Formats: sequence, structure tokens, C-alpha cells
Amino acid sequence: MRYKIHSSEIQDFYRNRYIKSEHTGIFSSMVDTIEANPFKMAIKEWKTNKLRAQLIQIESSKDLQICGGIADDTVILHFVSKGETSLDYGTNSYKMEESSNNIFTPVTETVNHRFKKNTQYEYFKVILPRGFVYSISQLNPEIFEPIVKSLKKQNPVVLHDKHCLTTMEMQLVIDQIKKCQSMGNIASLYFENKIKELLLLQLQQKNSQKCSTCSRYQHYNMQVNDAKNIIENQFKTPPTINELAMQVGMSATVLKSNFKRFFGTTIYGYLFDYRMNIAGKLLHETSFTIAEIAERSGYEHASHFTTAFKRKFGVNPVSYRNKVA
Repeated sequence: MRYKIHSSEIQDFYRNRYIKSEHTGIFSSMVDTIEANPFKMAIKEWKTNKLRAQLIQIESSKDLQICGGIADDTVILHFVSKGETSLDYGTNSYKMEESSNNIFTPVTETVNHRFKKNTQYEYFKVILPRGFVYSISQLNPEIFEPIVKSLKKQNPVVLHDKHCLTTMEMQLVIDQIKKCQSMGNIASLYFENKIKELLLLQLQQKNSQKCSTCSRYQHYNMQVNDAKNIIENQFKTPPTINELAMQVGMSATVLKSNFKRFFGTTIYGYLFDYRMNIAGKLLHETSFTIAEIAERSGYEHASHFTTAFKRKFGVNPVSYRNKVA
């Protein structure tokens, strides 16, 4: 659906419709667009009786600040895909760069979002009731200690004072959540399990990155993220590791070790997963031939593509397409 509302009403509309609205049905999805000159917000939402996930795309022709609220009985898994996010929770300010993630536990309903003009923003967020988090934390109390401790102390940020890079593994799970409706009568269970998996990946990242506040970590963070962006932008004809290292200003050895540290996989492993993710989407969403999908995924020969695809998914592209159709 499409809505045209006044700028001052944006946050109230979003809050009432997407944060405080009642959950109905076992599993459902919806698409909305909110227009309020100079602001436009596109929302895709997936939800069950307990959980909801949202893909939010925002663009404004003017610098804009929106003040509003978030229900304080929630835990929010927040992933930034595009645009630097600037958030004010009460007296606390946070910035998150592209391809970063964190977990928030709002302790106040007052939240300010700042948007720069002519900038595209894209977020994926999961909104969890605190009771849901408490219930699953009881099964693995040590793993969930950061969240439980934050909830008890009423800290607004659970994992990192600074943003943490979103791994390819996280992105693959996010893409799977977006396709939940294709799972038919098991969509609700699949949706819940994928959200748990995404939360666990964030917690695992917390345990593996102990020095996230040190200056060297932040420097490497930016360079490795630049390397990731180059891989994604040039995935059809990617640079060699040495060329990539020169472009981001690191030695090949330091780049390889830090890339695996941040993203949980090698540079070539990331490239492989990125190509396979594109191929999976094309098989699911288009009628392109296998040869066309191979080319669009960065493979010169369809036979090489088929071999790689079967190595990743366990079935050939034709069987995969028939399965998800």
C-alpha cells in the first residue's frame, strides 16, 4: 500500500503500524510506501505472532531529523546496508556505517534519526519481545549473557560501543528471512529459527572481537570493509588479493588475516558466497537461462557455474529452481 502523510506524522505512523500494532496470524508479509515531502520510506515486513523483521529503505531531498519512539520492551537486531546511521537514544549518540550491525535494547521511547539529503539508506531490523530473548537465553545462559546483562542494567546498546561489520554469513541468513513465505506451511517455524540463527551470529561475533574499541581495530575495520565493497562491485572480474591489498592500503598478509577475522571466511570464500547468493536469487526470481545466470553471477562457462553451484547447495541449478519455484 502507499501512504501520503505529513512529515511530522511519519514517526507516529511507523510506530503505531509497525512497532505497537498487534500481531495477527501465524506468518504474514506486507509491503508499504510512506511519502511525505521531502521524505520517502519503503517498508517490507515479515512477521509471526511473536516476531517481526523489516527491510526499510529511506531517501530524502533535504537534511532531516525524525524524532519518535520505539517500544521499550523490545530487543532490536539492527543491520545497516546503505548510508551511515545516526541515532540518538536519550543522551546517547551512536553512528553505524554501511555493512555494520549491532543490537539495541531501547531504554527510552525517545529516539532521533538523522538523515542527510540525497543519500540512500537501507536497514534490515528484527524486533524481538524481551520475553522471547529471556526464554531462549535460559537454554544457553553463557552465550546470551551480554544481552541479559544489558537488559538488567538498562543499557541501550548490547554488543559494541562501535559498529561491527556484517559478515556474509549474516547476510545470507537475512536473505533467507526475506524468502520465508516460499516455505509454505513451515514458514513460521523457518522464520523463527532463522532469526535465532541471526542473533547467535551476532553474539558469536561479540565473543570473537574483543578489541573492537581499539584504534587499530577501527582502522582495519574501514580497510577491510573497503575491500569487501570492491569485491562486491567487481565480482565478475575481481582483482587479485595483491591488487586488492594495494587498493585498500594493506599488505596481502594483513588483509587476508583481518578479512577472515571480520567476515568469518577467506576473500575467495566471500567472493564465492557472494556469487552464489546472486545466482540463488536469479534462479528464484527470474526466468533467465542457466547460461545467462552463470554470466550474471561472474562465471564465463555455464559448466563451471553448475559445478560451483552444486558444491554450494548440493544440487544443480535446474533442480534448485524446481525446488524453490
